[in-house]
Amino acid sequence: MNTANPSRFARRLGFALLLLTAWFIGMAALRYALPGPPFAPPLPNLATQRELLVLHAVAGGLALMLGPWQFVKRLREQRPGLHRAIGWGYASSLLVGGLTALPLALQANGGPLAQLGFGLLGLLWLATTAIALVHIRARRVAAHRRWMLRSFVLTAGGITLRLQILAGSAFDVPVEAFYTALAWTSWLPQALWLEWWLWRSAPGAPQPEPSWPDTQLDGG
Repeated sequence: MNTANPSRFARRLGFALLLLTAWFIGMAALRYALPGPPFAPPLPNLATQRELLVLHAVAGGLALMLGPWQFVKRLREQRPGLHRAIGWGYASSLLVGGLTALPLALQANGGPLAQLGFGLLGLLWLATTAIALVHIRARRVAAHRRWMLRSFVLTAGGITLRLQILAGSAFDVPVEAFYTALAWTSWLPQALWLEWWLWRSAPGAPQPEPSWPDTQLDGG
């Protein structure tokens, strides 16, 4: 196997890890729909805006679990109907998750800077998905895929946030000590990285050798 470039095996392994992580965290988010959710963190919104938080957690969890399947090339080509159904499920979940994120952000711990970070994330989450839908309705497939990538990289902020909380716990750092930073570090670095990757992947842009196929994350 040629290991000099990002191989099909490496892409499939990375995609499998993404799927497992997304499903694990997405399923964990669904527990908020249970009465007296187990292992729930002491979030003020769980007491003051429980209904909104439950809707946000469940919808965000579903979006996180559905999103990766949108980038499976074989599914897009061989089962386009299923691809569209998953896409509409993702968009519907994201609509609920994004709309509920905005009022929750206004009450986020960490003060105005944290509230701004989570609020901006919610707005961008909704906007990128809406733009992706506009492009696919106009049959601009390449643009649709780019904006779906932007949408999902924000959805994956749910993964990044929890990984950072786990890293803090491993070093006995309480989440309250860096919650304001989490409002930005959970999504902004990966969003900026994606913009760089899309720029490097654009036709006519200077390409590293070798370049990755556009939006083909699963190696299929």
